[in-house]
Amino acid sequence: MISEFLKNEMRHLCAICNKIADDGNQIVIAGHDMPDSDSIISAVMLRELLLRLGVKASVKFGTRPDGVTERLMKELGALDGVGFDGYCEGDRLILVDHHATFYNCEVFACIDHHLTPPEPDFELNLVQRASSCGRIIFDLACSVGVEDEWMEKMAIFSVYFDTQSTLAPKFEKADLPWLDEAIPRLGLDKNDLTKKGFCLNSPDEDAEILMMYAYKKYEFEGRISASGCLQIDHTQSAWQSKIREVIALITKKLENENILGWALVINKPLINQSDIYFICPHKPIELVKLERLASRSRDVIPKMKELR
Repeated sequence: MISEFLKNEMRHLCAICNKIADDGNQIVIAGHDMPDSDSIISAVMLRELLLRLGVKASVKFGTRPDGVTERLMKELGALDGVGFDGYCEGDRLILVDHHATFYNCEVFACIDHHLTPPEPDFELNLVQRASSCGRIIFDLACSVGVEDEWMEKMAIFSVYFDTQSTLAPKFEKADLPWLDEAIPRLGLDKNDLTKKGFCLNSPDEDAEILMMYAYKKYEFEGRISASGCLQIDHTQSAWQSKIREVIALITKKLENENILGWALVINKPLINQSDIYFICPHKPIELVKLERLASRSRDVIPKMKELR
């Protein structure tokens, strides 16, 4: 059974952590740069889970989240004790919501809910298909019998925030019965969850800030590509000119830096559509329109790999 598998994985993780702590090193749970809500939520959930099992760990990120994510995480109280100033020489990292890092710290474990290149190669590699990484952490907690209402609520938030209120292709429909039962039981407002889960950006923000929303880097055979994502209300007319500004800034950045290409994803969750601008130096911009919300793994990563 999967619960037995997760129980063994959790025991394995704790054993590795205890050895690292005995050697005098710091255990750090590390999310990806420009962390989204799932990265932050899954990191603080894992910190609490480990603590309940007798393992002390801290949560650190290399950069701060975007403005929308930071506001949502403050509302949840998820930023308490979380660092955004990078890592120290003695840190030993558990990666959550990603399985590759551009930092020189030693990584000994990763927990992720979808796989993109390169393949993880650590002492523990827990990569399972799931609606969110927070959902995996909650399943781990359940497998060792230390789940509670707080953890379940955080898992629900992680799913809604990471799947654009369950509309994104990454959402696992098998989670629907759990969500339908747990949301009213825990006193959560489904309409409020749905609205917050869209994580809508504002066209009033500077283009320099909007350019870096949901920023992620990908390394293919030593070459770097990048992507970003904006969640917009398509009825706001200001977005047309603002997107042009963002594309101009990305184009300039590509010309000045060794980046193969940049995928700018424009999600329109209110009508379940997406536009993807594939921007490469000295090439015409390619626009792909989707009659669904875009998926990085399905719609962005394969195209980025072609740029090698």
